[in-house]
Amino acid sequence: MLGFGESFTIFLIIVFPICGLIGYYIKTKNHERLKLIENGINPDDGMNYTEYRRKANLRTAILLLSLGFGLIVAYILSINFHWIDKFIIYLSVLLIFGGFGFLINYFISKKGN
Repeated sequence: MLGFGESFTIFLIIVFPICGLIGYYIKTKNHERLKLIENGINPDDGMNYTEYRRKANLRTAILLLSLGFGLIVAYILSINFHWIDKFIIYLSVLLIFGGFGFLINYFISKKGN
């Protein structure tokens, strides 16, 4: 059983890289949109603000639901497989389910066009 200090350290090792990746994604997406606007291209392809927010909210909802489901699966796996490191289980399952969430969003967005 892990103590508070060890659990907190593992939590920080997981959370800081995820927050860094999210921040990097937002920064690069904003930079890409600014470059498109500078070149005279509409990055929203004619979407109004309401449609753009609806798509963004859908993407966020699907990602959070898939990550939550991934946490449940990782917890069940960590209980049943004691010989595998819990950090590896949680990290790999979160990445897999996060990827599934983005794929689901892609197919929903593609179907809507």
